[in-house]
Amino acid sequence: MFGFFSLNDFLTSRRMGYAFFGMIAALGFAPINLFPAFILAMAWFFAQTQLDNDCAFFDAFIFFLFMHVAGLYWLVYPLTLDIITHGWLIPVAVILVPAYFALQLSIGWLLAKHMADGILNGVILYSSFSCIIMYIYGHFSFGFPWLLPAYIWGCHEIFLQTICLYGTHGLNLTTMAISCLCGTSFVFYKKNDRPKAVAFAVVAAGLLITMTLFGIFRTLSHETSWSSHRARLVQCNLAQQKKNNPKLSRENLQEHLNLSHGNSNVEFVVWPEASIPYLYQEKLEWFHDLCRKILAQNVYLVAGAVRQDIVSSKIYNSIVTIDHLGKNVLNYDKRRLVPFGEYVPFRGFIPSAFQSIASSIGDFDLGESPKILAINGLNFLLNICYEAAFPENFFPENGPLPDAIINVTNDAWFGYTSEPYQHLLIVRCRSIETGLPLMRCANYGISAVFDGCGRELSRIDINTAGAMDFFIPHKIAELPTYAQYGDTIFWLMILALLLISGISSLKNVVGKIRKRWKRQKSDGARNPSATH
Repeated sequence: MFGFFSLNDFLTSRRMGYAFFGMIAALGFAPINLFPAFILAMAWFFAQTQLDNDCAFFDAFIFFLFMHVAGLYWLVYPLTLDIITHGWLIPVAVILVPAYFALQLSIGWLLAKHMADGILNGVILYSSFSCIIMYIYGHFSFGFPWLLPAYIWGCHEIFLQTICLYGTHGLNLTTMAISCLCGTSFVFYKKNDRPKAVAFAVVAAGLLITMTLFGIFRTLSHETSWSSHRARLVQCNLAQQKKNNPKLSRENLQEHLNLSHGNSNVEFVVWPEASIPYLYQEKLEWFHDLCRKILAQNVYLVAGAVRQDIVSSKIYNSIVTIDHLGKNVLNYDKRRLVPFGEYVPFRGFIPSAFQSIASSIGDFDLGESPKILAINGLNFLLNICYEAAFPENFFPENGPLPDAIINVTNDAWFGYTSEPYQHLLIVRCRSIETGLPLMRCANYGISAVFDGCGRELSRIDINTAGAMDFFIPHKIAELPTYAQYGDTIFWLMILALLLISGISSLKNVVGKIRKRWKRQKSDGARNPSATH
């Protein structure tokens, strides 16, 4: 078909197995969160690459490709909202985006395969290289740290607690190590070396048990406690087609207002991302007058809006905060924009034939405003949608430490798919890493409240409209290790593993040189004439 690839050969070859287990691995992610599926699939992949000498780069690519196709299928959904304009991009979302990640992870596997000197070295190098690559594509290029191994543990918060020590990337490394150790156990089992098979299985189980015990200890040590401050989250459950229809703007706003009335028992009313259905500056006075009418004494509205700066004319995806007097207290402008959603990378290099498509996306500007909102004696760290995927956005800056996180989002772009569940789990991890309670307000998706251990305290479920009043939990008293040092511990773990791998390889090389020297010396002693 293409020289190196034939569909018929694929369907009848071992590559079908790589595709199948790649899709099985995707079952580990939300909403299913069947973590044994991911571990066993990754263990199978690692074992197969060790047992099969014919395993090639393309086999690894197939495994990772199908894992990402199954896990990111929801990328197609926003393209169907305007099928005439964006329908041609569906193959890009289905194949090319997953292939982008699969290619990088396959390179990591290839490097480990060629550099590893022995199977234990393979465990170390493959776990390390894959996690380094995940870090790179999560922080550089377009940045999309989504289907990370750490997120397979979302079935219960006790499995996630170690991220307060070494972050999501540290848990990635632990997860890959457990998977590869299980794969190594299987390799030795196939070779009838039962003692080694049991030994590697015990080490993998030991890591999992240690994670679990730490999670139990941390959650038991930090019981949830509530402050006297009350807040309300508003979720209107508006479909994206309805939000996009300018004729329904007034109706959409009225739905938010209806769910916000009777707010005298709360201090904060939170609306989701882009919930104000107008360019904020266009109807500024009218909207502020509206706030004076609906907000009770000392109540603040924290709402998502599209805002244009009066001085620079730049357009921002923002959170605006308005008090009961109709005064704009603070604006937070989004700092991490969604590629091909909120801006078009390399717009100047796009061929003229596709410029009309690119112009339909538009460009937001990067925000530089402070992240901390200080009102009513609390410091809130503000965060919008996609920014939740980046832990560094939650690090304390100079100034007061935050008491809680407010995250606003709109998952209506992705409908009733896996995305709202995956997005919720990602933002939940930020509460564990920082030890801060987190209030997540979604237009469509799942609005929820978490404490500093990531325990879900209440929620408004997907496909549900409603308002939720609650007391804001206290933050965990001591700042978690990860919040203090960031990814430093993860990189120290990587450095230690690579150092162990290097020493092991050096010892193997020295051992081989010694054996060769002894063999030559022995041959010389048996045949003295050969030395002359």
